[in-house]
Amino acid sequence: PSAVVDAIKKGDAAALSQLCNEQVELSVSGQEDLYSRTEANSVLSTFFSRGSVKSFTIKHQGNSKMDDQYRIGELVTTFGTFRITFFMKRTPSAMVIRQLKIEAPDNY
Repeated sequence: PSAVVDAIKKGDAAALSQLCNEQVELSVSGQEDLYSRTEANSVLSTFFSRGSVKSFTIKHQGNSKMDDQYRIGELVTTFGTFRITFFMKRTPSAMVIRQLKIEAPDNY
């Protein structure tokens, strides 16, 4: 999870997408779908290209009923403030993001 937080703080879509599962459920400002890593990189690049990241702070964390780890945080950018929620699952080789949501405040 710390690598995910670091990638978000840097606005690094490429690093963030590399931490995703082969198929990741991605929701950005209400647009939700199942994406490959390459597609997720494109969607995240578009999002982060809108402006720079000012800060990212984890507000809540824990384990889901399916034993995934989750984090909920606040992302402050030059183009607005967003709530980010991500769920990570353990694979034989690493922890990977299986779901990532980026929501504008009026959507949560």
